[in-house]
Amino acid sequence: MIRSHLKLRTQILLTTFLTIGILLGIVTITLYDNTQRTIENEALASFAENVQKTSDILDVQLDIIREASEKLNLDTRLFELFKNLDVSDELALKRASQEVTSILRDFIPWYSDIYSAHLVTSTYRFGAEGLNYYPDFSESEIAQKAYEAGGRCVWIPTYSYTKMYHIENIDDANLPYGKLFSVARYLNLNDISSGRVDRLSSYTENPVLVVNFQPQYMKRVLTKYNTNGILEDAEYYILDDDCTIVYCTDEDYEAGAKYPETLLKNRQFGENGESFVMKENGRKYICSCSKSTVTDWNVVMKIPVSGLIGGIQRRYMLSLVVAFGVMVVVLAAMSVLLANSINQKIYSVVGVIKRIGEGEFRQKIDYNEKDEFSFFYKKIEKMGDAIVSLIHENYEVKLMQKDTEIKALNAQLNPHFIYNTLNIINWTCLDGDMQATSKMLVYLSRMLQYSCYHSGIYETLKDDMEWMERYLYIMKIRYADKFDVKVDIPEELLTMKVPKLFLQPFVENALVHGFKNLQEDGMLEISAECEGNTVIFYVEDNGCGMTEDKIHEILENDSESIGTANVNQRIKIIYGKEYGVEYHSQLNDGTMVIIRIPRTVPAEMEKSE
Repeated sequence: MIRSHLKLRTQILLTTFLTIGILLGIVTITLYDNTQRTIENEALASFAENVQKTSDILDVQLDIIREASEKLNLDTRLFELFKNLDVSDELALKRASQEVTSILRDFIPWYSDIYSAHLVTSTYRFGAEGLNYYPDFSESEIAQKAYEAGGRCVWIPTYSYTKMYHIENIDDANLPYGKLFSVARYLNLNDISSGRVDRLSSYTENPVLVVNFQPQYMKRVLTKYNTNGILEDAEYYILDDDCTIVYCTDEDYEAGAKYPETLLKNRQFGENGESFVMKENGRKYICSCSKSTVTDWNVVMKIPVSGLIGGIQRRYMLSLVVAFGVMVVVLAAMSVLLANSINQKIYSVVGVIKRIGEGEFRQKIDYNEKDEFSFFYKKIEKMGDAIVSLIHENYEVKLMQKDTEIKALNAQLNPHFIYNTLNIINWTCLDGDMQATSKMLVYLSRMLQYSCYHSGIYETLKDDMEWMERYLYIMKIRYADKFDVKVDIPEELLTMKVPKLFLQPFVENALVHGFKNLQEDGMLEISAECEGNTVIFYVEDNGCGMTEDKIHEILENDSESIGTANVNQRIKIIYGKEYGVEYHSQLNDGTMVIIRIPRTVPAEMEKSE
């Protein structure tokens, strides 16, 4: 016994040392790398979504300028102002400038957020007074691009005011408008108020709309609409395709400067955003970019990977220290645990026995042939296999019994139906209608042929409904057309397998008992619908109805409606207790019978057929 205990202790000690050593080695080598990759992958998806939202916000704000400029083309006030303007009258020019300011305020909802807005010609600037001017405007890059665009909006990235207008001896830093980005559009003023399109004469110069923004406008928009707090950790850049900085939060760069082309080199950004990992100046960054649909500028967000995982590194080192401490504690406690090691092995087997008791009979115990308890483990496994075999044999016997019971109930339907049908034919003969009697006999022959040569449990719904049509023909003659029939079965259900003649008893009860007090206007409806894998059949009539007690008698086989009770039993035997027949009825208010069956036949019952 002592040797056995020593052997078990040795195994536990070796396993403990080996497990802890392997875990610590894996943690030391891979934890940092795996953590970094995980964070990078999650950040790529998250940042792409964030930068796309930022781009969308900017597009919504800036697209208002495009819409406003289109409306300005059709503004009657502007048309009349420039049409009748005397460019040689200085006072008239100033009045026109004031009126233009008012009109621009009407068309630009957030006019106060922009720096300035003007309508500019080669001779005069109309709009906000006391702000920026446009010396030699026609020769400027803004004017040239507006003329070339032919009436489309053009966006000019942040530029030096003095360089744009060739002004010397003035530093941009001394001007509040030293750095601006602008949108320009060459207007084609029209008047359509009279019902026709009137344009300015060829001698009248159409103005160029110029709306100017300070780069800090972008910061106000980003700060106002930012909901994720990303700006605290990331740098934002708005660049054109030449890497001219429209605006950025990076203090190392200023608006109007050029960003290193490596950021956008060989990359084509779509409207839905893109994220990638890049290296710059020896540091690793996650970048997300999206192209504006309004300005064609690129919205870029850049964040250093080290900023994302700095806290993880510290937690990583702390985890290693804790792991070593835990190892010392575990090894110190091992001497106590060894005393109970044998009992623990037994308890593990008790867990297996418990699962067998809960129905998980096939249990596989991992053990070594040299283990002291190997014989015990083998006996438990054999016991589980034996239980499974016994259950399997018992299950097959139950299936055979179930099949026998189903066929017995099915056979009970046939004489019941023949008895009622022959009575109907007899009544028709007594009435002297030989043609109807002949047709009924032909139909009855085919119906009996269906019953005799189709002896299985299941038939297709199509075959069953053809049988039902013949049956209803006979019954309508018997009752002198005092009822009508409406059938609504979806075509896709006609191929499904159903218990043979399962609807017949419910239809017969509706005709014989439900319509017993009616002389005319009886209505019988047969319909079906799908709910998932369950098919629900409805047999409804507007007959006399029945009480709850009567329904209970029918379902419990305590009444003359033995056929309906048999169908209910057949369905429950074939498909299970969750399926079967329901009755909904009130006296003098008709009856609805609901039959639920699965759309597919159980595999074991299909084999037994």
